[in-house]
Amino acid sequence: MTVVTLTPWAPKYLQLLFAANSLEMTRYLVGPESDDEVRRRHERYLRASAGEPPRTRMFATLADGVPVGGIGVWPSQENDEAALETGWNVLPEWQGRGIAKLAVRLLIPIAASLADPGQRLIANPDVANGPSNALCQSTGFAPIGEQRFPFRGGVLHTRIWALDLDGVSAQ
Repeated sequence: MTVVTLTPWAPKYLQLLFAANSLEMTRYLVGPESDDEVRRRHERYLRASAGEPPRTRMFATLADGVPVGGIGVWPSQENDEAALETGWNVLPEWQGRGIAKLAVRLLIPIAASLADPGQRLIANPDVANGPSNALCQSTGFAPIGEQRFPFRGGVLHTRIWALDLDGVSAQ
C-alpha cells in the first residue's frame, strides 16, 4: 500500500510545479502558465507553507516519499460567506491510485485547525473534471451549486463542493 504524506512546500518543489504545468494537467484550468507565472506561483506557495497570508497553507503530496503533486488551503468566499478553499493535483503517472483522496483526507483536519466556527471547506473542480468531482463526493463534500468566473484569461465553469468543518478534529 502506498504511504501518502503532506510536507510543507519547499524550494526543491519548483520542478514539481513545472511538471504539473503541462497541457494534460491544466486542461481544466484554461491551460498552462508561463514559466514566470510558475515561478511566481512557487514563491506564493513558499509563503503559504509558512502561513503567509494567515490561514493559508501549501503542501507537496508525497507517495512513498516521492513528490507526486500538491495540495493547499486558503481563505476564500462562497455566497458572501468566509470559507476556506482547497485545490490539489497529482502528476499523471501517479493518478488512479487513491493518492489525491488520501491527500484530501490529510488536509481536512489541517483546514479545520485554521477555520473559524461554522466555516466550510470548499472545492471548485471544473464540471467536466470527473475524477476531481468524484473525489469531492468520496471525501464528504456536498455539491452546493455551480459557477462561472474569469480565470487566467479564460472562463472556468466549476461545481462548488462544501464540507462542514465543525466537528472535524483539528490537527
